[in-house]
Amino acid sequence: MPQVSIVTPVYNAARWLPETFACVRAQTLTDWEQILVDDGSTDGSLAIIEAVAAEDPRFRWLRTSGRKGPAVARNLALDAARGRFIAFLDADDLWHPEKLARSVDWMTTHGYGFIYHDYRHMSHDGALVGPLITGPEVLDFRTLHTRRGHGGCLSIVIDRERVPGFRFPIEHRYINEDFIGWMNIIRQGENGHRLPADLGRYRLSEHSRSANKRRAVVDTWRIYRNFSKLPLMHAALWWTIYIWNSFWLYRYARPR
Repeated sequence: MPQVSIVTPVYNAARWLPETFACVRAQTLTDWEQILVDDGSTDGSLAIIEAVAAEDPRFRWLRTSGRKGPAVARNLALDAARGRFIAFLDADDLWHPEKLARSVDWMTTHGYGFIYHDYRHMSHDGALVGPLITGPEVLDFRTLHTRRGHGGCLSIVIDRERVPGFRFPIEHRYINEDFIGWMNIIRQGENGHRLPADLGRYRLSEHSRSANKRRAVVDTWRIYRNFSKLPLMHAALWWTIYIWNSFWLYRYARPR
């Protein structure tokens, strides 16, 4: 069984996939599998996935029954994953070659079940890279609701021995379903911990879901009230701080 399972949803990412595969193959920790879930692509992504899987059995692929969204695609990969450690890499993002090795070492050395690392934004073509983004040292319930910088799926690694049965919520089509996922881990008693190392690149694109700022703001408020169950005034305070921090993070961290 592989030590690490890499979960990658794919939707019309043909232009990015060769570079993504290259960064995974360059990992200094080689005991991995990458589970790619094609989510109804129409641009030839599936043919590229099939070709790489034929060359290297560490690449495995699945398909959704039509366009289902990244939460469903990731959950399908999680069901098929065989590794103890789960890492998440979207099809247009990139990792440093030591991402997996350093993450696994950090987790096993400290007994952490849920970590994230530093990263940088890059332009859609990868030509420009922004300043270093660092998250909080510990991601607890309050910090999750008031801070940005943990990198979302790009930087998260989970130890399934300490966080069993992890899934992304699919009951509602929120942009930031990963937020609810991390909240559920924290509610189980496993706070996140920062690995202080620059190990990832998050690609900015005008077509990405995170580019829909207005919807993201609304969805965040709904999550605070419907999932976090925060009282109205409490939710308003934390939501305001979160939005403020998000604004300054993206203004500061974008490639120039």
